[in-house]
Amino acid sequence: MKSLLVNLFLIFIPISSILSQQISWNHLNGPMGSIVGDLGITTKGDIYSGVYPFWNIYSGLFKSTDNGDSWGKVITSFNDFEVYAIYITKEDHIWVGTNFQDRIYRSTDDGLTWEIKRNGYNTGECWAFGQSKDGVMFAGDGQYQYTYRSTDYGENWEFSAYLRPLVFATDSSNIVYAGTHDGLFGTTDNGINWAQNNFLANIAVSSILIDSSNNIYCGTGYYDDGNGVFYSSDGGQNWTQLGLAGKAVLSLAFDSYGNLLAGTLKDGLFKTTDMGKTWTQHQNGLYRKQVFRLKMNDNDDIFIGSEDEGIFRSVNNGESFEQIGLPTSKVNNFVFSGDSLIFSSTPSGVQKYNRLTKKWTNLGLHQVEAISISPSNYLFAATFDEGLCKSTDFGATWSSIYFSADTLMPVYNVLAINDDTLFCATYPDLFRSIDAGVTWTATNLGTGFWTRDLFLYKNNLWVRGFDLDNNLYRSTNFGETFEIMKTGIGDLMRINSIVQVENGYVFFTDPNDQNGLFRSTDLGQNWSQILFNKYPVAVYADDIGTVISGWDSVYLSSNFGDTWVTIPHPFGDRNYFTDIKKDFSGKMFCGTLGTGVYQFDIITSIDDNSESIITYELIQNYPNPFNPSTVINYSIKNAGLVKIKVFDILGSEIVNLVNETKNIGYYSVKFNASALPSGVYIYTMQVNGYYASRKMLLLK
Repeated sequence: MKSLLVNLFLIFIPISSILSQQISWNHLNGPMGSIVGDLGITTKGDIYSGVYPFWNIYSGLFKSTDNGDSWGKVITSFNDFEVYAIYITKEDHIWVGTNFQDRIYRSTDDGLTWEIKRNGYNTGECWAFGQSKDGVMFAGDGQYQYTYRSTDYGENWEFSAYLRPLVFATDSSNIVYAGTHDGLFGTTDNGINWAQNNFLANIAVSSILIDSSNNIYCGTGYYDDGNGVFYSSDGGQNWTQLGLAGKAVLSLAFDSYGNLLAGTLKDGLFKTTDMGKTWTQHQNGLYRKQVFRLKMNDNDDIFIGSEDEGIFRSVNNGESFEQIGLPTSKVNNFVFSGDSLIFSSTPSGVQKYNRLTKKWTNLGLHQVEAISISPSNYLFAATFDEGLCKSTDFGATWSSIYFSADTLMPVYNVLAINDDTLFCATYPDLFRSIDAGVTWTATNLGTGFWTRDLFLYKNNLWVRGFDLDNNLYRSTNFGETFEIMKTGIGDLMRINSIVQVENGYVFFTDPNDQNGLFRSTDLGQNWSQILFNKYPVAVYADDIGTVISGWDSVYLSSNFGDTWVTIPHPFGDRNYFTDIKKDFSGKMFCGTLGTGVYQFDIITSIDDNSESIITYELIQNYPNPFNPSTVINYSIKNAGLVKIKVFDILGSEIVNLVNETKNIGYYSVKFNASALPSGVYIYTMQVNGYYASRKMLLLK
């Protein structure tokens, strides 16, 4: 520790005195989404939701104490959990199973502190937990075919069987059942021996319910179509199918009246009140949603966790559902309507943000790739499996638009030039309509051209995609003809990568040629690379010279890209910009790959450090990864005692970087870790009731 303190160099000065520009971020708490790995509800009604990552983004554990109206991230001294399983005991102890990391964690104090409980659990993942009536714990890996048991409440684990469990359940006779990828198994001796059920063999059993009479209900299917729900009243000797034949049933639950609810892979939620003689499908708010996890609270409120879709809730017995979380969706693009509405395309549908009420609403559809808005506020949504959809009432209702009679195809982008002229990017053609989508013609871009990005400035229509040559095209007659402006561009399958401004400058991002940003000053006749090795995806530019792009940081220019400032952003590694736009009043917004939409302000001088802009914020260190020094930026809204500490991955405090009263402002502290080994470290900030933590990676 002494050598560390000798090598630690601290600076405590306002950040605007060392940086000419800084950015203030305001997350809009949405849109809603996330890949939900599991849900759990405590006896107090607190809801825990675990997510696992899309490309190492937005993994973690979230908690709601207000029935899902709002969510806060659970902060631990470990890496963000990549959650596959949540199990809450009758004592409200919370068990979390993860993908690698330390596999099993436990909290006994409402998620405030966590312990690693994986001693002897020698497999890579934890997909499911269970517990017998006499307290023996079970945990298993649905990927690598290992199930373990613990007789001392998770202090130590021992091998139990070669099973790939998806779910555990225990009846009143202390028979423990395991639903696995390979069928149903049971044990009468706490996991010393397991027997396979002959009837439910070689079919995935992904959900199990046992009622007060020891009747067993099993949902079948997982990756592939299952065969509905099965029921046994004699301990699994004989079975009756309760319906939903041919459907994969991923989750089951009883309501307080004993009605059975079944969540399916592709068709939403079903309910039966007569033991499967009839089923009612609930799709209002759940159209084409996957019901991966299904939980109910004491008020019969229904909570659904869906992979790629987030969390949905019904407070009226399933008559309707609303999307309530998590506020960390992937954003493909967004558009403005007036000064109060923002519409965003997301995997879980078109989502609307009301800037007055600060509320997000899901407007329906599924796997929305892009959205565009016409001058009359007609919304057009490009979807992967529902084709092109149109709404004339701000998303209250949608109608399908067909390129040919009764044929839907994937649509990757849409551009509404006006109420009548539309362009749609599909495979293998770029289609154009001049009668509001009634009739369509394919443009002359050639067979096999997979269009993605479309951008219009006045009469210049820019198109990029990939085909044999991966070309960038321009049309000056609204798609009648096209000319090639650059060949051999990268096959970046993204939108929002082209922008043109008034003076004829054009910018586009390209993963080829050292990963960077290209600029033309003569409408595409000649090009030069102005950013290298940055791998930007989305780009924004305006007439006053501002150019913005980003990957792990924000790349900002105020002179059309002649010079650049790199500013770390707080979104995490690889969570790059997917869209950047300025609204009608000049406010800047960005969409991200995994944490939703942000409004941001570019602060250019110390005079901008006003209380109306500054918030409490702990910013991601830069550089990250680092060796051996990095800078941690932070801001405080009101004067107070600031504490910034660094911990190792086991939660041991390494050093207290800051422990003094600060005035309102932006600050920076430099951390030199030359005496520390490579690895992940956690740094935290506390001030005036605000608490935040972030990870940083030291690579030597």
